[in-house]
Amino acid sequence: MKKLLLLVIPVLFITACSKDKGNYSYHTINEVSFANFDSVNGYIAFFGDTFRIAPTIVSSQNQESDTAYTYEWSYRVSTVTSATADSVMSTARNLNVLINMPPGNYTLMYKVTDKKTGVQFHILTTLTVSTEVYEGFLVLSDVSSQSRLDMLSYNKGNNTFTRYTDVLKKMGSTAPMNGTPYQVLCMQYTTQGAQTYGIFLLNSAGTNRINQETFGWDPTYNIRYLMVGQVPADFTALRLTGSSTHGTAPLIYMYGADGNVYDYSTFAGYAFKYSPLNVYTVAGAPFKVSPYIATDGVSALMYNQDKKNFVNVASYTSTTVTDVDTSYHYPSGLDLQYMECIYYAEAGQNPNSYAVLRDPTAQKSYLLQFLLRQKQTYYKEITGTGIDQATCFAVSPDLGYLFYSVGGKLYEYDPSLQMSTQMADYGGAQISYLSFPHIATRYGKPNYITWTKSLLVGSYDPAGPAGGNGTLEQFSIPDVNRPLVKTNSWTGFGKIVSAGYRER
Repeated sequence: MKKLLLLVIPVLFITACSKDKGNYSYHTINEVSFANFDSVNGYIAFFGDTFRIAPTIVSSQNQESDTAYTYEWSYRVSTVTSATADSVMSTARNLNVLINMPPGNYTLMYKVTDKKTGVQFHILTTLTVSTEVYEGFLVLSDVSSQSRLDMLSYNKGNNTFTRYTDVLKKMGSTAPMNGTPYQVLCMQYTTQGAQTYGIFLLNSAGTNRINQETFGWDPTYNIRYLMVGQVPADFTALRLTGSSTHGTAPLIYMYGADGNVYDYSTFAGYAFKYSPLNVYTVAGAPFKVSPYIATDGVSALMYNQDKKNFVNVASYTSTTVTDVDTSYHYPSGLDLQYMECIYYAEAGQNPNSYAVLRDPTAQKSYLLQFLLRQKQTYYKEITGTGIDQATCFAVSPDLGYLFYSVGGKLYEYDPSLQMSTQMADYGGAQISYLSFPHIATRYGKPNYITWTKSLLVGSYDPAGPAGGNGTLEQFSIPDVNRPLVKTNSWTGFGKIVSAGYRER
């Protein structure tokens, strides 16, 4: 209990030599505590909405709170390095304000000052300013040869997803979507400026970013504004492969519609150099390169489709490539069908890369496993059912199982046992998409770790209505080849071609 110290001075003649006999009096003062205020879970407010909190003031001396106190509601950005001063939201007893600060995480403070004593009491909590598109899965579909972006918006308060069909239309975005869809990629792409997170949309109409908060678009969001050199006005990318695991040094490789690869990194001034990377000498003739690239954020591996061999990209400062040393025992003379660097869901392990190759003469397929910049660790024929007809591939980040689809059938291939197991049969529906989503900021976030370990399967019914015949399902992966466990299922998509997670 707080007490106020009062010094009582008698009206007497006082000299410098008089003794202080300790004539003090202690009086109990009013103390304030708070109720109906969530200091544990915090609050979520939506940008542009009115946000209200009506806490109860509990007074130890039953003081009338409307006349006995002054009030202040304030916030600041919730980052350790933030030196931003508190911003006052309101001086009313109850909070009732329009939320207009940018979406993000904040610390919210409520201060109550006793007018009589000047003693201040306060309480802190967290405030997340969100939007309907704050975070969640972005799903790119083909609808009658046109692109449509849908969203499964995640509400962390109740751990649910809400599906928004044609989310760009909902948000009033004018991003070009009139063309065949290729890919959606979500990742941090820079550490400079207000827009640091990239939501990239690739389709035959062009390659563009959209605003990381509002999904808005203007012409400067075209990929050409992230490129240096004599870039054609109609330049379009077919595939982006990126890594932002190092945070301050995002690295992206872009496979263009012209058949060349271009790279982007911090050390290139946050720009794609319009100079093909698929060359052995500077200004040399580009070779035909595969769109599949494996990168761990430091270097990369590509595939020369002319010579049918793997080539190294030594680092993010490279301007040319070299053939992989023969002592590494990488195969050659085959067709590359799939390659990806797979990050473990948990921290502390270097990511493995996997490639599926096919011998068109012998009609055989092979699985290659390797760590970048090191010798291959596994190379064997895939003896799985229907592997010669497989169209979609994905590898479990923790268990190393290879998943592939044949029409409407889903198979799990165990490289150790060299055996495939049919995990699902969609009948007349076709599987159009498989992936284990890479969420760079997953560490320390249980839901993100779970989703990184979960397989996404996109399927569609060719006989169903265009734009509503697609389904996205999420499965957890048990070990020892046991049946998959379906954890989520969403319908109402088109033919799904790509999905990414807009993380926070």
